[in-house]
Amino acid sequence: MSCALITVLLAVHNGEPWLRESVASILDQSWREFEFLIIDDASTDETPGFLRSMVDPRVRVVRNETNLGLTASLNRGLQLAQGELIARQDADDLSHPHRLAKQAAFLSAHPQVAAVGSQVRMIDEHGRALGRKDFPLSHRGIWWSHLWDNALAHSAVMFRRTTVLAAGGYDEGYRASQDYELWSRLGERHLLANLPERLLTLRVVPSSITRTHRQPELIRTIQAAHFSRLFPGRMFTEDELDLIAHFRTCVPPEALPRFRALHHDLSASYQAAWPEVRISGDFARTLGLQFERIGYNLLPASRSAGLRELARAVRIWPPRALAFPWMRIAAITLLGDHARRLYERILARQKIS
Repeated sequence: MSCALITVLLAVHNGEPWLRESVASILDQSWREFEFLIIDDASTDETPGFLRSMVDPRVRVVRNETNLGLTASLNRGLQLAQGELIARQDADDLSHPHRLAKQAAFLSAHPQVAAVGSQVRMIDEHGRALGRKDFPLSHRGIWWSHLWDNALAHSAVMFRRTTVLAAGGYDEGYRASQDYELWSRLGERHLLANLPERLLTLRVVPSSITRTHRQPELIRTIQAAHFSRLFPGRMFTEDELDLIAHFRTCVPPEALPRFRALHHDLSASYQAAWPEVRISGDFARTLGLQFERIGYNLLPASRSAGLRELARAVRIWPPRALAFPWMRIAAITLLGDHARRLYERILARQKIS
């Protein structure tokens, strides 16, 4: 395995509530040789004091004099980093102890891959389980899925520093979703991948930047640009962009026939352009995950439509049926949205193992 130096890049602004636990998850990695570069983006809480107290020689803290925001702070970190490989992590997330070792080994064995992520667990602000999130594994699955939503979890990604710098780094026109935009540019010329293991625990909190600064118009801009990269020479309509944007939240039952037609048309075009995906197990899994997500989101509004989409997911990728939360599906089917909220409250009381 290559001994390429890794820089773990963490940018934080007033992240004290979860910063200690997040930092500990990096310092306890099985891969011991790395630089831990922390950009303190002009924090005004207890974050600076905690960072000053750290004595681990692998830690390097750089403080912004003014609050630059996450995107500019990450670009500053890319310029200052000494590592050939950059592992991203946010100040409220947790890395699995073998995350760095597994991702570094993968990139060493696959020099053509520019960035590799992983599957993730999700918790709330109190550390209670919220479920899991699955992503495509192969580049072709990621490249297709990225049209509909971000197919790499930012905080779970390790990438090649020089490759990202050559691509222009993060676009500072994006205060949020900067990674979604970057992966779209990066994947046009380089391969992307996700590992099958869950190497990150993602904390979902109301104050996270992806929630407080989520701007639908920026997402739409990213998806429009990715559409052009995915299908060069094909013009998209505003109605098509509207349908694509619905995937991230919920496809309205009345729009489902048009959405299905568009999804089928684009999938057929994609498979015609890249015939190898027709026999790809990962691409079948990717399509199954998409219909599963549509089905879950539809269940409270239209139980019959939601169940049809879940059945479609199983037909496309039968092994996925073993991972379905059947208790949740049954409760929603019988009792509707009230049951969904009750089930999620019960689930939230269960700590992640």
